[in-house]
Amino acid sequence: MNSIAAARRRRDVLSQFGLGLALTACDTGEMRQGAQPAGAFRSVGELAAWRPDWSLPVAAETVGWTASPSEPLAPLTQALAQLAQGQARQPVLVVQFGDSHTAAHFFTSRLRALFQARYGAVGPGRMSPGGAAPSYTRPPLVQVEQQGNWQAASALRAATPGPFGVAGWRLRGQGAGSRLVLRSTEADGFDRFTLDVLVQPEGGSFRLALDGETGPQLRAAGGLRRRAPIPMELPHRYREVVVELVGDGPVDLLGWGVERRGAGVLVEGHGINGATLDMLGNMDQEILRGDLAARPPALIILAYGTNEAVDPALTEDAYAAMLTERVRALKRLAPRSGIMLLGAPDSARRYGRLLTGACRGWHPLPGLAAVKAAQRRVARAERLAYWDWAEITGGTTCALDALTRASPRLVQDDHLHLTADGYRAGAERLFQHLMRPATLGATQT
Repeated sequence: MNSIAAARRRRDVLSQFGLGLALTACDTGEMRQGAQPAGAFRSVGELAAWRPDWSLPVAAETVGWTASPSEPLAPLTQALAQLAQGQARQPVLVVQFGDSHTAAHFFTSRLRALFQARYGAVGPGRMSPGGAAPSYTRPPLVQVEQQGNWQAASALRAATPGPFGVAGWRLRGQGAGSRLVLRSTEADGFDRFTLDVLVQPEGGSFRLALDGETGPQLRAAGGLRRRAPIPMELPHRYREVVVELVGDGPVDLLGWGVERRGAGVLVEGHGINGATLDMLGNMDQEILRGDLAARPPALIILAYGTNEAVDPALTEDAYAAMLTERVRALKRLAPRSGIMLLGAPDSARRYGRLLTGACRGWHPLPGLAAVKAAQRRVARAERLAYWDWAEITGGTTCALDALTRASPRLVQDDHLHLTADGYRAGAERLFQHLMRPATLGATQT
C-alpha cells in the first residue's frame, strides 16, 4: 500500500508539470483569469482550474518588514528579528549582483553558510540555468550537468539580444535528447523547484523528471514572447530534476532554482565575469520588477567597480551620476528592499616585468580612486548601506601586494581577484558588519 501511495504522489506531482506549462501556451484569450495568487502550484485540482495571464503582475509575497529612508538595513534587521523570534514562515532573501567577485561564488557561498548556520538552511535559491555560466563559477550546493546542444548568452553587453532575468543569463537548447540535470548535494534535498521558461511562437517541447520519474511532454510556445515562471511546491523532498528536450523547436531558459520550505535565509549571487554596473540596465526591467515583487529581497547588494576602474578617463562625477541613476531605478523596482554598496576591492596592475620599486612595481588601477570615492559619495547621498573591501585588502597597493604572499594567501597573483580564502574572509567580515545592526534591532518587528 505504501508503494502504491508513493507512486500516486509521484504521478500527481508530474501531472502538475504537464498541466502547468501546457496552459502557458494557451494565448487564445478565451478563458483568462488572474495569476494564481500564491504564486505556486500546490495541487492538481488548483492547477487544472488555472488559466494564467502572464501580462498581469505577479502577486507579491507577504512580508512583515518595510524599507526605511533613514536606515538602509532596516528590512534585513526586521526580517532577521522575526526569524530569531520564530515569527517567520518564509525564507529571508539576500541578493547580490556583481562581477567576477560575485560570479566565483566563494564570497556568497560563505555568506550564505554563515546566515544559514544561525537562522536556518533552506538551500541555494535561484541560479543561472544549466551550465550557462562558465564551469569555474559553478553554483553552490548543487551539481549541474549539461548534455547536447545548448547555447548561452549573458546580459554583459547591451547589444546581446535578450531578454535576461535576475540571473543575467539565457540558455537556448535544441535537438532531441539535449538534457540539463540539477542535482542537490545537500542531504535534505529540495521541495521547491522553480523554472523560468521563455514562451515564444517558435518554442519547442521538453519533459521534466524528478528523481527518475518522467512527466508528460510540455511545450514552451505561445502567441506572445514572454517569460513564464513555473514555481513548484513539491509534496516531499527530491534530490534531482532533469530537463530533456523533445527536439521540435528551441527551448529558452532564463533561470532555475531549488530550495526548501520553511524559515531560514537564502543568499543568491548573480554575477558575470567582466560585468560593470551597466549590466543591471541590460536585464529586462519588467522581468526584474516581477522577480523583485514576487519575493522582495530584504537586502540587495551591489558589488561592482573593478571593471570600471580600468578606465583611466573615468571621473568621480561621471561614475557617481551613473551609480545614482542605477540605484534610483533599483529603488523603484524594489521599494521594500534595503540596498548596500560594496566598495570596489583594492586592485592593481604592474607596468613592466621587474618587481622593483615601491610595492614591487604594482600600481592601483587608474580609475579605482574615482570609483571608490563615487561609491562612498552615493552611499551617503542615497542613504545606502556601505561596506569596503579594504577591510580585507588593506586599502593600499602595498598591503594588497603583501597579501599575495601571506599565509593564508588572500589575493591572487593578478592583484585583481582574491583567493577562495580571501573571499571567505571578506564574507565573514561583512557578516559581522551586518550582524551589528541585526543585534541592535532584535526587538524590532
